[in-house]
Amino acid sequence: MSNYNAPNARTADYSEWCAQEYFDTYYRETVLADERQVLAFELDALAEERSAFGHALEYGCGPTLHRAIAAARHAFRIDMADRSPDNLRQIRRWLQAGSRDTDWNRFTRFILEYEDRSVEPGAIERREAHTRKVIRELRLSDARCRYPLGVDRVAFYDLLISGFCLDAISGDKRIWKACMGNVLAMLRSGGLVLMLALHRCRAYRVAHRLFPCADLTQDDLFASLLAHGSRRSSIEIELAACPDNAVYGYSGILIARARKR
Repeated sequence: MSNYNAPNARTADYSEWCAQEYFDTYYRETVLADERQVLAFELDALAEERSAFGHALEYGCGPTLHRAIAAARHAFRIDMADRSPDNLRQIRRWLQAGSRDTDWNRFTRFILEYEDRSVEPGAIERREAHTRKVIRELRLSDARCRYPLGVDRVAFYDLLISGFCLDAISGDKRIWKACMGNVLAMLRSGGLVLMLALHRCRAYRVAHRLFPCADLTQDDLFASLLAHGSRRSSIEIELAACPDNAVYGYSGILIARARKR
């Protein structure tokens, strides 16, 4: 942990990124405790909404599907965006494979059980099939661009989910702040943002490589959400401890919810 977060820790460039290595490091074997926490947070937040979202965006989806599977009951359309073509290839492979791909079954089971649903035969397959129908667009995107998905997507989405993405673009907090503004601009007035970030992490591990992180605190995240249009009274940020994840370079995660003014 201390080596990962040393100021001079050598971090890899994202040209070295491998989606399969990321999946194998964090998602291959089990639903880690921190993912249980953030899935519970997402499901609780969405369950409190009175109606479904028309347009939802998962920004920085990586090669993962669990957040989209959790949101699929609550949105008519989900778009997914990421900087890495390799990540989007993994998503596309899952979409095309249908029930033959069982990589996310354990996460779907957790989601169904948390929703207090009996996981009867076929329930996992039905939820994942529904998710495949709800996901509409896969888009390459760079959050450092002023309009990450184009001018026509400014104030377009009702729901924005971003998990462990914007804080991992760079170790430079100024870049993170700019990316927050660019991405949050895609949320319409009154829209809901659910955001996850690593707490006080300068580098996180994927296989044998370290990738940069912005070393965020609760105050950093609160100030950025407020500066980029969130209602002060709507901002909720929880620091969830996950000491077992120190082997990956972090021992806490920030879980945030806010509503745009």
